[in-house]
Amino acid sequence: MPEATRSHVLEVSINGAVLRGDDALLLIEGWVDFAAGVPGAFQLTFRDEDREALQLVGAEIGAPVVLTAVSGPQRTKLLTGEITGLETDYDGQGSFSIVRGYDAGHRLLRKKRVAGYRGMSAALIAQQLLQEAGVAAGKIGPTPGTYPYITQAGVSDWDFLCRLADENNVVMSVDAEGKFQFAPAKRASGAPAASSPLSPTDNPLELRGGQEVKRCRSTVTASDQVARVEVRGWDVSAKSALTAKSPAEAANKGALIGTTPGRALAGFKPAKKIELARTDTPFDNQRQVKQAADALADDVTGAFAEVEVCVHGEPKLRPGVAVTLTDVGKPFEGKYTVTGARHLYAAGSGYETWVTVTGRQWRSFYGLASGGGDGYGGRLPSVANALVTDVQDPLRQGRVKLKFPWLDDKYISDWTRTVQYGGTQGGGLITPSVNDEVLVAFDRGALDHPYVIGSLYNGRDKPSRGDVQYYDKLGRVVRRTLADRANNRLDLLDQPTMRRKRGVRLSTGDEKLTVHLDRTKTEITVDSKGAVSITGGTDVTIKAGRSLSIQAGGPISMRSGGAITMTAATRFQTTAPTVGITGSTTVSIKGATTDVKSTLVSLSGGAVNVVSAAALSLQATAAVSIRGATIPLLGLVTANGKPVI
Repeated sequence: MPEATRSHVLEVSINGAVLRGDDALLLIEGWVDFAAGVPGAFQLTFRDEDREALQLVGAEIGAPVVLTAVSGPQRTKLLTGEITGLETDYDGQGSFSIVRGYDAGHRLLRKKRVAGYRGMSAALIAQQLLQEAGVAAGKIGPTPGTYPYITQAGVSDWDFLCRLADENNVVMSVDAEGKFQFAPAKRASGAPAASSPLSPTDNPLELRGGQEVKRCRSTVTASDQVARVEVRGWDVSAKSALTAKSPAEAANKGALIGTTPGRALAGFKPAKKIELARTDTPFDNQRQVKQAADALADDVTGAFAEVEVCVHGEPKLRPGVAVTLTDVGKPFEGKYTVTGARHLYAAGSGYETWVTVTGRQWRSFYGLASGGGDGYGGRLPSVANALVTDVQDPLRQGRVKLKFPWLDDKYISDWTRTVQYGGTQGGGLITPSVNDEVLVAFDRGALDHPYVIGSLYNGRDKPSRGDVQYYDKLGRVVRRTLADRANNRLDLLDQPTMRRKRGVRLSTGDEKLTVHLDRTKTEITVDSKGAVSITGGTDVTIKAGRSLSIQAGGPISMRSGGAITMTAATRFQTTAPTVGITGSTTVSIKGATTDVKSTLVSLSGGAVNVVSAAALSLQATAAVSIRGATIPLLGLVTANGKPVI
């Protein structure tokens, strides 16, 4: 549209009052700036020779401001915001007062927090943060899927929402009414068709070289373009790698022009093999890696074509609007989705609008100051201490929940894996207890992906106690211990001097049971203040290279479900005040020679039968008495060598 048909006035409303008359004449410059990744900003400059302009217009910190472009009966609102800064400036050309502010999005930058969100979609998280910040919601989502658990790691709400927007391939902005938008970007294909030079249309979204366009800088580049992108992750549940690839050769949905990234790559062989992989963020499921791959492809192709255009002022140009650029030469002509716009009003020079198309690359001072990073912050590239809050892992894998007192009082992590002496169906499982202090590392610096790598002692939590110190006077470590809170422990002892306790010792915390593998004495000691039981499902064998001693303070009982056999290589001796041998059926004593000696030997029974295969001799140093109701004698009976019967 020719410049003569464009005549806009910047209408300023502060605290609900529109500047009119002399107050409006004080305004010599005003601009509104919209850029990708940052809230909309504005600045109003007033000539103020009497130092009273701020009071006259009612400017004060926090005052609401509405900026509107007025052209005859047409009114187009540019920005709804609030004042965040006031400034005075004096130089040789005069005295000026400056009012600065932002749209409502700046409220999301005012607070950094640590918080966790479980089972929520990005859209639902955005709605919650907007409500807490007092920012009106416009179109929010929907966004696909939910996050099992995601952490806002000490960053502002705005930066956290930027991360969610990138991961879910949506854009965030604040519209002219001050409502926050969190929705997919509009496609450039929605721009109006180019009009015929012979019959130009009155469409403010068609930017024509030499007419609406006052200046144009447009570029296409093959730098950093790739054939495809890949994002990788790790599925803990399935113990498998995650991967997703997305092509990056087609035209970006924000720029439909006379060429594509694929055509630009065609001149570089072998272009099909050029890939970009993203592995700097831990992703946990296939949906996440797929979304991240699509978003990365959009980022890469979004930098293929960039435009900076200065046109006669048009208030309808703002981020998210699709425009048509013509009469600037090929391959730059085509359709673009605006990502940034700067509206500049200046006394004496009129109204200009600068339009930029940069994909999702940040071209603002804020973006440049971020050093080209993701801008989200929240990375923890080192290790940190934490306290255990919960050990009741529903999967029974030794996971724990953590809190970080140095970071936040309320934030509790998701279930966190602990480093173990691991192995499939093997290794060990030693889980820290609630309120234990532990050392935590973060997967690629992500607060929501911690790992417990060990426990820590401190001024209150001390190592387990023991009768052997951890080190001796020469500084040698002489005890290494594995113990629980009850002091049930396993000691590895290596004390070469002093008491020379060396070996392995297993003890209960109450010291009532100890098993000691004594390296110094080369012996095994089992010391129990209670009972000791040894049970074998089949056989139990006890062997001694020399002596075997069994002692008891009370009775010794031996029972067998079958036979009991006791064998001695030389002599078998049983000594006791009284020895009793009882057989419920038969008692048999056999030997090449059987010698029974006693002060008194008594044989008694219902019947006593003494049988000898050869001679039977009864001898006594005194008398021998044989008595019976009947004494049958069979065979030759002699007395003093002579027959008596």
